[in-house]
Amino acid sequence: MFKRILFATDFSPHAEIAKRVAMRLAQADDKQLWAVAVLEEWEEPLTEADEPPMVSPATWERELEKEQQALERQEERLLDRDVAEMEAEGIRVHKILREGDPAEEIVAAAQEIGADLIVVGSHSRRNIWDIEMGNTAAKVAKKAPCPVLVVSHRPPHPGPEHERILFATDFSPHAEQAFKIALTLAKETEGRIWLVSVIEPGEEIPMPPGFVVEAPDAEVRELEKELRADVEAKVRRNLEVLAQQASDAGVKTEISIRHGHIAKEIRKAAVDVEADVIVMGTHSRRSLWDKLLGNTSQNVAQHASCPVLLVSHTTNKRRPT
Repeated sequence: MFKRILFATDFSPHAEIAKRVAMRLAQADDKQLWAVAVLEEWEEPLTEADEPPMVSPATWERELEKEQQALERQEERLLDRDVAEMEAEGIRVHKILREGDPAEEIVAAAQEIGADLIVVGSHSRRNIWDIEMGNTAAKVAKKAPCPVLVVSHRPPHPGPEHERILFATDFSPHAEQAFKIALTLAKETEGRIWLVSVIEPGEEIPMPPGFVVEAPDAEVRELEKELRADVEAKVRRNLEVLAQQASDAGVKTEISIRHGHIAKEIRKAAVDVEADVIVMGTHSRRSLWDKLLGNTSQNVAQHASCPVLLVSHTTNKRRPT
């Protein structure tokens, strides 16, 4: 399915694990791999907070230029090392070294080469900045023209690639597009899909703040039980529709409805079924809450026990020839 793969690296431990995944995906005659590293622009040496006294502006600029060139040479040496390792495995690989904002440059590179998959580590070397300014992998996933495979520092599952697929859905447009990707992966590998949806506490019975029910406790509990049953039945019907679509395509599925914190339950489900990969949309129906409390897909991608394939409903549907 994925033939034009862009591997984005900052040479961190997470990127090293992502590199192994990208290499495994690219080992076929009809596939190509691009390895991209982005050198970020900066305005002063990392060891200096202020311009030192008695240094002219021209001298200061020259020192900045020397420092930037040294960093660029170091990045290129590391990238050359990775490319050599890939070529030694018989992989067709191209090197890309860019300068600027990492997320923006990775997305731009993917657009330029017509990538149908981006592989990136879940964390960068810039952990503090990532926390403050937003994770680079998450930014890439939201803007990328193709699916993004986010790999954590944990080694990938040792089983065959994409044979055990966990598809997490909230039935949003992003999830609909992600299901198409999951279905294609399963057909290619003759794999199985676990269809998972999570019902959060309170989702079954939405109540306005301060609302008080004037009824006996037994009646309230019975009403709650009926409402929960209705919500779960609706979720099950939606999952059964997906299961039927998969069956029509010759793919076996299993249905799982879980209750609790969405991201945590998705991660736990992946462990329970020993998933090779989690496939899910980049956004949920709860976009406002995601912005306020942290995006669900980002949470899963950063902490999952296996790689996470994030798919946007705007994913480019063009397939390279």
